Amino acid sequence: MNDPHRGFWPILGGVRFLLAIWVLFDHTYNFGPAERAIPVLTKSGLMAVMCFFVISGFSIHHSIATRPAGYLRRRVLRILPLNALAVLIAWLAWSMFGTSGGYLAPAKPPTPLQFIGCMLLLEAVLPIMISFLYPAWSLSIEAVYYLLAPLFKRLDGRPHIPAMMIASGLSFVAFPLFPDDYVADHSSFWLTALVMLWAWLAGWVAYRQPRDLRYLIGLGIAGLAGVATQAKFFDVAGFASAAVNCVAWIGTLVLVFYRVGEVGGRTAAAFEYLGELSFPLYILHYPVLFAVSSSLFKHYPNLNYGITQVIVSIAAAILAYHLVDKPLRVAPRTSRAPTTLLDARLAPTGRH
Repeated sequence: MNDPHRGFWPILGGVRFLLAIWVLFDHTYNFGPAERAIPVLTKSGLMAVMCFFVISGFSIHHSIATRPAGYLRRRVLRILPLNALAVLIAWLAWSMFGTSGGYLAPAKPPTPLQFIGCMLLLEAVLPIMISFLYPAWSLSIEAVYYLLAPLFKRLDGRPHIPAMMIASGLSFVAFPLFPDDYVADHSSFWLTALVMLWAWLAGWVAYRQPRDLRYLIGLGIAGLAGVATQAKFFDVAGFASAAVNCVAWIGTLVLVFYRVGEVGGRTAAAFEYLGELSFPLYILHYPVLFAVSSSLFKHYPNLNYGITQVIVSIAAAILAYHLVDKPLRVAPRTSRAPTTLLDARLAPTGRH
């Protein structure tokens, strides 16, 4: 049986929260003076997103395998409300403050159609990205993977998925040899979705084939090769930054292939809660910090420190979880399991 022990899901929740914090810490350099940002070993969150994708593929495979009925409806209800809240916050901040904050101001004023498209997560197929909604690029790609998950389920056991992983992984490693651009720095993200599919499928096959050393070794090598060819985009500037990226990648693969660890009691409850906060923290922190930097920090610049940004972002995530996310999920709880790499909760099996 592929279903992990119940005590493993809180571990994934805690890891997702750490990955969201990684991204948030990196982004404190985007909303204030660098000398006030949170000290980090790497100023790139690309590896955090790749690890998010691995956990997402693992969790989505569990979701569609254990509860196929209502799968797409559950996905829509899980991601669209908080994404809509993020877009609403961004729209209000732009309408009231414009570029007054001086951080992440778009080159051109965003149009109403851009806001609508971002609300529908169409960034993966249309050139509509708005700078102060940037973290949604990965969520828009995830939405594409969610739509493809029923197809992947039908292909389980066939050579198609390994072939797609090889093609996508090679494209990711070789990507800088052609445009030499950041893989997530495009007007639309359909190409990014193709070259990063292998990372999501890494979690997919980890759920179906636990402890498979062939996949584990191959995926590990591919990830390390990607870090090498795209070192500047992973912000590899020395041993420490290289080690952070490599350990995160290998550690995430080992975690999902070997289902490492299980917790219970209060520890599980704490990890579950942190897991619940990871998605609102990830998707809301950019528009929230854009709004704060355009208003509060503009009038009180001495408050604009990385630690202040972190406190504001976590507070916003807590409020969004309790006032928006949690009330929308009212089905009875039976057992817990996460449903996406960016999923802020450890969703019960009956509600994936």
